[in-house]
Amino acid sequence: MPRTGIDTIVVGAGAAGLAAARALSDAGRRVEVLEARPRIGGRILTVHDPEWPLPIELGPEFLHGEAKATRDVARAAGLAVVELPDEHVWAEGGRLRPMGEVWMRFARLMERIPSKGPDISFDRFLARRRVPAPTREMACLFVEGYFAAHPDRVSAQSVASSRGEDDEAQRQYRLADGYFRIVEWLRAGLSPERCRVRLGAVVESVAWRRGQVEASYRSAAGTQTRLVRARTAVVTLPLGVLKAAPAEPGGVRFEPVPAVLRAAVEKLEVSHACKLALRFREAFWEEPGFFRRRVAPALGEPNRIDFLHDRKGDFPTWWTANPWRVPILTAWAGGPHADALSELGEAGLVDRALASLARALGLARSRLEDLLESWRAHDWRRDPCSRGAYSYVGVGGLPAQRALGRPCEGTLFFAGEATEPDEMGTVSGAIASGQRAARQILSWADRAHAGRLAPPRAVRADVPSPRGDRPGARRPPARRLRAPAPEPRARGPAPERRPGLPGLLLRRGHRGGAGAGGGPLPELRRAGRSYG
Repeated sequence: MPRTGIDTIVVGAGAAGLAAARALSDAGRRVEVLEARPRIGGRILTVHDPEWPLPIELGPEFLHGEAKATRDVARAAGLAVVELPDEHVWAEGGRLRPMGEVWMRFARLMERIPSKGPDISFDRFLARRRVPAPTREMACLFVEGYFAAHPDRVSAQSVASSRGEDDEAQRQYRLADGYFRIVEWLRAGLSPERCRVRLGAVVESVAWRRGQVEASYRSAAGTQTRLVRARTAVVTLPLGVLKAAPAEPGGVRFEPVPAVLRAAVEKLEVSHACKLALRFREAFWEEPGFFRRRVAPALGEPNRIDFLHDRKGDFPTWWTANPWRVPILTAWAGGPHADALSELGEAGLVDRALASLARALGLARSRLEDLLESWRAHDWRRDPCSRGAYSYVGVGGLPAQRALGRPCEGTLFFAGEATEPDEMGTVSGAIASGQRAARQILSWADRAHAGRLAPPRAVRADVPSPRGDRPGARRPPARRLRAPAPEPRARGPAPERRPGLPGLLLRRGHRGGAGAGGGPLPELRRAGRSYG
């Protein structure tokens, strides 16, 4: 028998799902959270290993700029947030040089992307503008690194829209004790009387009509199917899972397929990234004279490197754990570079990483091998619960992204970083999206109680699947759902609403110089987002 008496089903116990569940349970709603993994957190994966001096972030690592939703949680939970130093250098054949002039050229290029008119790919934009080869190479590396995107697929308008307005967005931060503390706090605040989190609950189908949802799930260790019914559902599945056919690992069948989901599957793209954390016996890059032997005269004599960029390496971006002086380096590849590494196991990734680092810094490979003590990685592409890193907008996809965040018949609500245009690909965007979905549900409930909603209408159940079925194939008819019992009219004042928490990814800075329009240049000192 299906479990009933639930107001909302939340599919997924990552940052978005837990944020939605907490806001709804705080408002007195009965919530059931279904999570396929045996843990909470989703793509947040913080490893605490006593052999490592710091928590290891295999998923998101940074807070970008304001990140208001994440900061609000960190502040409430009493978590320390540490600002990162931000020195970026090119590494070429053992020589280091500054990246200031590179960012200036890219800033001017960003100013030239049209915000109106037909959308095109970023790669095509570069071709139309006849951008010089060095600037083109640098621009593609930025798009591949920050968005983990393919330049020939990512929307040029979405890249342009990632610019912002103040210097705060240029700063990056870390959570001192790791990102997992964020989701721990979200879960700890769930009301045990009104909210239950089921781990190892693999959702296989979501059947819905206005006013009722039925989710079918099985235990991760078994085959028996269970059903749970509610009036509404918040779906926080990653875009990679939403794009999967139901028969593929992690895939979910929607009956019927919402039009907004069909558009999102077609117009939004899944980014792929390869992230490898390496722990050495000592921080060899802090040895006396290390920089003096490698630095170009224009760079002066820095005493550290925070982010290192290598145009010719398998891993184009590296970063240290600064401000903590510990012997840890992280290697990052996104987009096409990540695709090129996708068939390698961990041993193969370590081999490529050491070869790239040795060449970039002019070090003997044998020395790096001798210093290396441990490494950690997670293959998000092959993880059936994520099927990729994070999301980016394909050509012409901005309307589809905005539509995915709107309610479907007041019954189905999508949340997750892919649904937040201002903070796509970040934990802050995921949290904000869950809070937004909760507000939408409460708003629809208030309107229903006030009698301002139209009566339910029939919903077609034979919508063709957008996810790889044969041409002309139709879905089997949707499960016949019982009409929901009328909900009692609420008494007293409506529950308090939390304000929206939009954030920004990149904004304009004021380091001097002017773009084509004479205004301040975008300041884009960023490495990979690292899903955060």
